[in-house]
Amino acid sequence: MKGCGHRRLDGVLRVLGTVALSIALAGCDGGPEGAPEGDSSGPEGDSGDASAWSYLGELPFTPEDGELLTLPVELTDAAEGFALFAEVDGCAQVALLEDDATTWVGALESGPSCTACEERFSVIAGSGLLVHSPAEPSSGPARLRLGKIDCHTLTRARPDAESPAGSVRLWARELPAVPLEVVVPLRFHHGPFSSRSSDDESAALIEAASALLAQAGVRPALDSSSADDALPESIAWFEGDPSALAPLVEHEEGVVDVVFAGCLEHVHPELQTRTTLDGLVPRVPAQAAVGAGIFLRGRACTSASLGPSFVSVESQARVLAHELGHYLGLYHSVTSDSDLMNPNPALIPDPTFSPAQAERMRLHAALLAEPTPDR
Repeated sequence: MKGCGHRRLDGVLRVLGTVALSIALAGCDGGPEGAPEGDSSGPEGDSGDASAWSYLGELPFTPEDGELLTLPVELTDAAEGFALFAEVDGCAQVALLEDDATTWVGALESGPSCTACEERFSVIAGSGLLVHSPAEPSSGPARLRLGKIDCHTLTRARPDAESPAGSVRLWARELPAVPLEVVVPLRFHHGPFSSRSSDDESAALIEAASALLAQAGVRPALDSSSADDALPESIAWFEGDPSALAPLVEHEEGVVDVVFAGCLEHVHPELQTRTTLDGLVPRVPAQAAVGAGIFLRGRACTSASLGPSFVSVESQARVLAHELGHYLGLYHSVTSDSDLMNPNPALIPDPTFSPAQAERMRLHAALLAEPTPDR
């Protein structure tokens, strides 16, 4: 058996316990039955092979400052990035990712955005793939921690003496190659206020959005389109309570639900404010989180009797492409006058994505079709 505190990851990653014995105690049994052991493949191995993964160990969540966190894991030889696969009791997300020069994630934060995150990763719900691709090679070893979150509210899970904290099992491998193009299947759900419910109108919207996303190497494709008169006339949403969104989407790995809603609002229960939204992705990036999908407003929020709002195909395509950018990991930005991730995408005359934004979208874990570890 190899020394559990410094297991080699195919010449790509090495795991060390930055807190004494944290990895040695978790990983000394060689991993769960069926998990890859030791040097399962080299950097030249087949990236489509499940055996390219190496098992790192099982890390328990422990209470710390009112949160449930794993002990830090140190990843060396990972300057170009890496992929992690995690299995968790419940839900989790990255709470820390840093090296000697850069902090990509600095805290366990809830909600659709993250003020302490240069990079944001999808929620791990039961299991999930995480991909880290730094814009520049990182400096020194990377340090990683995961934190437990509430699967229903997507907020921090709190220590509870009556409930087990659980644990997370980790595998790692070299960074997958960035594909030149990814296909994003979209599943349209049309409510009574949708102006794109016919096949021709749906196809026109897909075509217009595809034209905006083509230079980024992202190609939306219509997986299915259905009418649902039971969709509510109004959707009110607030961070920490995605319950209004959850019944409106069907979670299927690799397929993005697009809900053509009626009124769409952000409602703050304490401040008593209501903000009309043109589009919404409740979590950036989205994947397996509660209510994960794209929501588009279909009517004015003043009165349902006014019927559907008129929105040109071009304007709605910009909103759809913008929200798909959020779904695939992009935040609002104003890097140029043509940046489609501007907070008001419908007003951008010649919208584009930057090369860095394009790569980030193409590296979204749900689109890579990477095989998961044998476990």
